[in-house]
Amino acid sequence: MLSKICFTLLLMCGMASAQPFGAGLVLGFPTTDAFHATGVSAESHFYLVGPYDEVRLPAKLSVEMDALYRTYDFQGVPAHTWDFPIVVKHRFLPGPVKPFFEAGLSFSHLSDIRVSSLQHRSDFGIVVGGGVELKLLPVRITPQIRYTGWTLHNFDGAVESNRNQWALLFEFGF
Repeated sequence: MLSKICFTLLLMCGMASAQPFGAGLVLGFPTTDAFHATGVSAESHFYLVGPYDEVRLPAKLSVEMDALYRTYDFQGVPAHTWDFPIVVKHRFLPGPVKPFFEAGLSFSHLSDIRVSSLQHRSDFGIVVGGGVELKLLPVRITPQIRYTGWTLHNFDGAVESNRNQWALLFEFGF
């Protein structure tokens, strides 16, 4: 039994290593704010940036992981968040222009924040989105729209979390 499991794992590792791998940079702009502030000086900066890695699988599927960085300003003090979405993409057409749909999970962590209404530093939620991958010689440019539905309220009080967030993202990769 153990030999069958080892053989299967070895075979799967060999198949996975033969798959194309992609990596690049994600630049994005949230179209909804991360929170609502009442009576408190709080500002969300409108950019997301970070790397992504992708493993392309058979049947027009791929698995992608991003590490998206974003900053905030709470009463003059900067705060930072990292989002780690892991999505499965399905491309619909062959060729240089490939529309796709993606779905998965995202994990988030807030750091350097000193707000009394902070309830949770970490959060998780679902991710769905879609876009078009354009292959221009060795470069892949992928504009997309992505929705993230968070499960927890990071803040409760004068600063209140927006659990439904949309972002416009552009991936530049190889």
